[in-house]
Amino acid sequence: MAKAIVGSMSEWSGLLKDFFRQVEDGSIAHYQLREFLNHRDPFATLPDINWRLTYEKLGMKAEYQELSGKLVLLEPNPDLWHIPMIQGVRANKVVATYRSLNVDVYTYCDDLDANVSKNDRDPNKDGNYLVGFRRTTEADEEFANKSANDLAKLNHQGITLMERLLLGFGFFVTTGQHLDVKNVTLCTGSRCSGGSVPSVGWNSGGRGVYVYWYGPDGSNGNIRSRSAVSLPA
Repeated sequence: MAKAIVGSMSEWSGLLKDFFRQVEDGSIAHYQLREFLNHRDPFATLPDINWRLTYEKLGMKAEYQELSGKLVLLEPNPDLWHIPMIQGVRANKVVATYRSLNVDVYTYCDDLDANVSKNDRDPNKDGNYLVGFRRTTEADEEFANKSANDLAKLNHQGITLMERLLLGFGFFVTTGQHLDVKNVTLCTGSRCSGGSVPSVGWNSGGRGVYVYWYGPDGSNGNIRSRSAVSLPA
């Protein structure tokens, strides 16, 4: 015997319209829908990032396999994403791989590796490392309206451009969705050659990942850093 539908068709139509709008703008992710269909809370937590698959997409499967057993956390924290930064990963490589997967990426220059000349951490200079950030789709709210110079006075340790690009790419490979769909991550751990600060976000209007830059004194409510809450030794 068929079950009666609770609610009028107009009510269902309105809900479904809003549902598909949120799927389209990224407010509802694929993994959240899967959790809902399995009768689990789709908003309870964000998933672990599949770093093995991420590095495989980057053409670095062997490098990841060699180091995955060595980059081990002594105290795993379920509230953090830890990024394995492996020698050989570069901003240009992540951008090119995004594009090979039919994701539009808009950058303010053609060669990010050459233009972003200063980074607080760089696996290609310092060696492989793990670095942790809060497990959130949007950059840290408490850093809204704070420029890179403001945060430097607070001894803030922020995300680098390579870390943010790799984190966003790993999230996309794992979930099919993007980070910073409402705000922009200010990559305060990096500097462009002219002293400006790179940033990364998802532009739902332009349907693409945008890599842009702001002046070191630039700030507004939608530009936020991500704090490196677990740093390499």
